[in-house]
Formats: sequence, structure tokens, C-alpha cells
Amino acid sequence: MKIDVCMVAGRRPDLIQTTLDSFNANLFRNFTVDRFIVNIDPVFGSDDDQARCREIIRSFFPTAQISEPAEPGFCAAVKRNWAASEAEVIFHMEDDWLLRRPITPADIAGFQDDPRITQICFNHANKRWPVSEQGPFVSGRKRKKFLGLPTPFRTKAPQFTTSPSFLRGSFARACASLMDQNFDPEKQFFKGVNKPLEEYVSPYLNMVLGEGPDYMILDIGREWRTSRGIKKSLVNKQSVWVTTPT
Repeated sequence: MKIDVCMVAGRRPDLIQTTLDSFNANLFRNFTVDRFIVNIDPVFGSDDDQARCREIIRSFFPTAQISEPAEPGFCAAVKRNWAASEAEVIFHMEDDWLLRRPITPADIAGFQDDPRITQICFNHANKRWPVSEQGPFVSGRKRKKFLGLPTPFRTKAPQFTTSPSFLRGSFARACASLMDQNFDPEKQFFKGVNKPLEEYVSPYLNMVLGEGPDYMILDIGREWRTSRGIKKSLVNKQSVWVTTPT
């Protein structure tokens, strides 16, 4: 099965090496990767770290398409990567996850089973989606409005993610065209930040794979940030990295 891989990264060569080692062993080798599309933002690390990131990426994918913008921007990176894809299915990933078990085309058969499924993501300890209780489709409750004012009533709506996941290529590219790079991309799917994007994704489904406690992916970025006094904050509906005093 052919896929494009879209990765967003910072200047963290140690994490990129660990992440790509695990995904290469458990996922990439089970698919035909047509394009490896990467955005390396100038966050964390140094220019030397950024050069090392390029070397590591090209050791796996010599023809990788690597963007290195002058200014960081998470949504801009996601938007750029997804828009550059061409495959029917893409795999979106970040540079700080560990894949702990093999993933094959059989795991994403949901794309063939139901045309409404446009994303297939991995459950993990930060998400903890209760599949056995609420089913395999990730959703949330949005407060309904009347004449522009919030009401006590809530309606069910799908929730999409920018953690590691497969997406239909056409869906990802349409989302990219609607994203506002001034805001966190994940918040734009659900939080009332980007109404055109929310309306576009509303008929579709995000299917989650796996259930705890033995999750198939592990977030290794949190420990990396904590050990360096770095935390993720939301400022004006945009994710930023803040260094805390030690």
C-alpha cells in the first residue's frame, strides 16, 4: 500500500532518531512510502542540531522533501506538509513518539469499510479514549448556540487529532486549505476557532486503534521537555513552548 508520510519536527536529533527507528521498524517497512515530507521548525536546539536532524532524516529517506522555515509555526507546518502530499492515504506524525508494535495495511481497513472514516489514529496514555465504553470513533460534546448565544444543550461532534495518525489524502489536503495558521490546528477542528473547517469535517469520523493500558504509541516528548524545564502552553489559541525557571 502506497502512502505519503508527513512529519513535523523541531531541532531535536535525539528524539528524531528514536522516533524514526521505531516507526521504520514497525510501520514504514510495511508500506510503500512514496514521499517523506518533513518540516523542521527552528525551535529547541541549535543550527548544528538542525543539520543533524537533516542527516538523520536522509539516512532513512534520501529523497525526503524537507522544509526549514525561518520562523516556527506548528499549524503552518501541518498545513504545509498536508498540502504537499499527493497519496490517497497519508501518515501524519511528530518527532517525539515511540511506536511499540507493528502496523500493517490491515490495521487501516476501516478506510475501505466506511467512506465516512477519514482519520485512523492511535490511542495513547494522554488520550485514553474508552473504546470498550464509547466505541472506536473519537467524539466530544459541543455546546449548542441560539442566536449566537450558548445554551445548556450539547451536541455530539467528531474530534480529529494531530498526533500520529493515518488520513485520507483528499481529506487532509482539504483541511490544509481551510486551516488558519495563526491557531493550533487541532483546536480548529472542534473548539469554535475555525467554523469553515469544523463544518467541513462534521460528517466524517476519526477511528481510534487500541486501548490501554498497553498503548501502541508512547509520547516521549513530555519527558524530554520536562527534563529541560519546557512546557507547552496555549496563547491566543496557538501552541507555544515556554521555558520555566529552574
